[in-house]
Amino acid sequence: MNPLAYRNGKNALAISAYWGKPLDKPDWYSINAIASDEPEIFIYSVVGWPFVDEEELVRSMAAMKDKHILCRINSPGGDVYSGMSLFNAFSNHPGGVTVRIEGMAASIASIIAMGGKKVEAYPNTMLMVHNAMVLTCGNHNELREIADIIEKISGQMCDIYTGKCKKGKKEMKSMMDEETYMTAQEALDKGFIDTILKNGKGVKAEFDLPFANVPEYFKASDRELTERDAEKILRDAGFSRHKAKAILAGRKDGDEPVVDPPIVPITPPQDDSGIIAALKNNIKLFGGN
Repeated sequence: MNPLAYRNGKNALAISAYWGKPLDKPDWYSINAIASDEPEIFIYSVVGWPFVDEEELVRSMAAMKDKHILCRINSPGGDVYSGMSLFNAFSNHPGGVTVRIEGMAASIASIIAMGGKKVEAYPNTMLMVHNAMVLTCGNHNELREIADIIEKISGQMCDIYTGKCKKGKKEMKSMMDEETYMTAQEALDKGFIDTILKNGKGVKAEFDLPFANVPEYFKASDRELTERDAEKILRDAGFSRHKAKAILAGRKDGDEPVVDPPIVPITPPQDDSGIIAALKNNIKLFGGN
């Protein structure tokens, strides 16, 4: 079996749906200050196929030659082969790579982090390790073959983790079987990271994670949108505090409250675009611009 045979159009659609990341928004990394002495790579989304090919990033790193690179990570994981390519590129970069975990380094993103010559993390971040996973279908023979391949990949991941943190393979396999989430302090104590940054703080890693044991802190929020949330969106859109409150109260400035306007319900979508669209509709109903 060709281990890359899964890279086809149908599976691309399935993986896009699995992660909730549209194929028409394929970017997952960016490079800043590429001409400077210390360029920065940002990995802030789902890694690799079926989105932007990791080859472009690896080639960009090769062009940086002996420059030291800072890689800033907040990622739920992604394609295992894409991640392995980046681990190898980071590990062998002549100028060295410092990895900084700024939210989450989960699944294959934690493998990428292990490629750093030095691994830093903010105190409020997390690192997650687990076994390789697959979306698949097939008959019993095909599924057994796929399971064998996935087991081998998990073994390779275990070797990478133990090579960094010096834990025994038995303990590491147990951690991977249990899908283990570690705080920065726990990751430091176990040897996955080298330093906890004392200045500044990371970003909240809020992803719709398709894993089994996701801590509540990292789950995408499905709470009801509060008036304070809506007011903040209006303020960010350029309305004054007074105007925003008036809109949410259902009136124009100086008017009596409107009794029964057909307000579009505001429900929490996966991003702010739906919220803003609903708010703009309500703004038009109340005479806003």
